[in-house]
Amino acid sequence: MTSKEKKFTGILVGASVLCIGGLYVVAGKGSSRYDTAKEQFDALTGEINNMQNLPLFPSPQNLQAKEKAVADFKANADQLASKLQAKRPKSLDNTDPQTFTDTLVKTADATMKAYAAAGLTTEKGLPKGFYLGFENYVSTPAQGGATGILAYQLSAISEVHALLAAAKPAKLLNFHRQPLSEEKNEPYTPVAGQSYRALPFEISFTGPESSMREFINGLQSSKDHFYVIRSMRVANEKQEGPKASDVEFDVKPAAGAGGAAGGIFDPGDAFVLPEDPQPAAGGAAAPGAAPTPPEPAPAPEPAPKADSSRILKQVLGSENVQVFLRVDLLLFDAPAPATK
Repeated sequence: MTSKEKKFTGILVGASVLCIGGLYVVAGKGSSRYDTAKEQFDALTGEINNMQNLPLFPSPQNLQAKEKAVADFKANADQLASKLQAKRPKSLDNTDPQTFTDTLVKTADATMKAYAAAGLTTEKGLPKGFYLGFENYVSTPAQGGATGILAYQLSAISEVHALLAAAKPAKLLNFHRQPLSEEKNEPYTPVAGQSYRALPFEISFTGPESSMREFINGLQSSKDHFYVIRSMRVANEKQEGPKASDVEFDVKPAAGAGGAAGGIFDPGDAFVLPEDPQPAAGGAAAPGAAPTPPEPAPAPEPAPKADSSRILKQVLGSENVQVFLRVDLLLFDAPAPATK
């Protein structure tokens, strides 16, 4: 091989090595970019799969389900609103103060009669000066601009006391009605975002547990008004439990005629051995005579059942409970006018 050929061969080999090295470098960089791109692709694919499994993913099926849920919620809300609007009075028009005073007098008289039928009077069971929470209007007329809302509140409060009288409490301790802004000749400012107005009052009474249950059930079952019990406190009238000495059990009378001590000496409790002959009527059995078969014993009278409720009252106590309730009478807003 000549020197020129050797030189050409060397140049060719060097160029080939450079090309192969360049190709290796390029291939290595491409592989790195591919691995990076594949990792990013896999990560995005995983995020998309996770989002597709979410309940609110914007797929056509989820969109239809969401639209149906919204429609059902709106239908239920409209149904509830219509029921609540039925408890709103048809009008809250103001009247002259004398008309409201006459209504107050008639309503208070009817309430007093209901309590009297339950055994409560101003001398026993009712607080002094009780006038349905409207004691300020016994001698002073109401503001003309407040008679509408006051008449609505009066109708609800009369219902509250009618329910309590029907529950037969032992005593009405107190009743307090929070004055309204209209009574002070001030405008009422609605609470932002609230679709009702709360007219609060407080009531406390004593009575058996049954009277508390009946009263609360009556509030929740009202057809004309909507009451919300905001807070309640119930306590026993007696803070100390009954003692063993307070229990009085029935004493069993002594057995036997004439107050005899009873036992084996009591004729009613006497017994006869199985082989002994029974005495004949009018005297002892004749010698050698066949023993007279005993007459069948009369069936024992059923023992009277114990009055468990009375015994429980003796052991657990039968005192009344003291009940305090803070209640809101809700006046719902008038429905908004329909838009075109």
